[in-house]
Amino acid sequence: MKAIAIEGFGEPEQLLKRGLPRPEPRDDELLIHVVAAGVSRLDATVRRGEARDSIEVAFPWVPGFEVAGVVEQLGPGCRRFRVGERVWALLPAGGGYAQFAVTKERFVAPMPASLLFEEAATLPLDGFAAWRVLLGDRPVGDASTVVVRGASSGAGHLAVQIALATGARVFVDAPDGHREFVEQLGRVEWLDATDEPAAERRIDASASGTCADGWIDLSGGARSEQATGLRSGGPHDAVARLSAMVEQRRLRPRLFKILNIGKAVETHHAVESLSTRGKLALTL
Repeated sequence: MKAIAIEGFGEPEQLLKRGLPRPEPRDDELLIHVVAAGVSRLDATVRRGEARDSIEVAFPWVPGFEVAGVVEQLGPGCRRFRVGERVWALLPAGGGYAQFAVTKERFVAPMPASLLFEEAATLPLDGFAAWRVLLGDRPVGDASTVVVRGASSGAGHLAVQIALATGARVFVDAPDGHREFVEQLGRVEWLDATDEPAAERRIDASASGTCADGWIDLSGGARSEQATGLRSGGPHDAVARLSAMVEQRRLRPRLFKILNIGKAVETHHAVESLSTRGKLALTL
């Protein structure tokens, strides 16, 4: 099968076209014919060799932790899906930049009918990461205060929408030139990233003197929350709630750019620049 893989850690130019064996689904796994793969900062972090404590990499390694496509084959024990069904999926071990990918059935969900494949492919990883912070052990709600730093990023703009869907009061910041993009997501309140003391006072005042109920900092390149999410168990609750938010038109990935998989190097340069608005997707 056609794939993009790395043979060692390094710069985006390490991403090379490869012909690799098609993976075979094992127990409780299914094989997905990939139509589109989401591109995240975690892809770049792993490629650079900066996530070795949380993501196991064996070369040649195929990046890509989120995809959308069509079920190609069911492994033993898979009962929730049928061959030919449109799905989106989380790939904890990577493998999305390829014609075919395997993952456990619990990491797969029916693709919302209102989304394009390219949109659906950009939701599983960053959407699950934001869900874990905002709706996990201590869910936020209509009396909550949420802060999203880097609100125009791939994960950031999803976190803003998820927080707004709960009724929370949402404070944001984003790079210059991204304000209009963020304000299209819903009613948000802006923090001055150049004056941290003033920003903290605003947050404290809105939260009645306590800290914010949810805080997501995506202004830099760290992807610790994503990596932690990949190590956790099956996101059944997250999958259902994210899909429901999409169908209720309260959540939709915004695509900054869609490129052919042969442009993976260009895409990684873009995601590492921290200048993109929304998500990037690769098509197969």
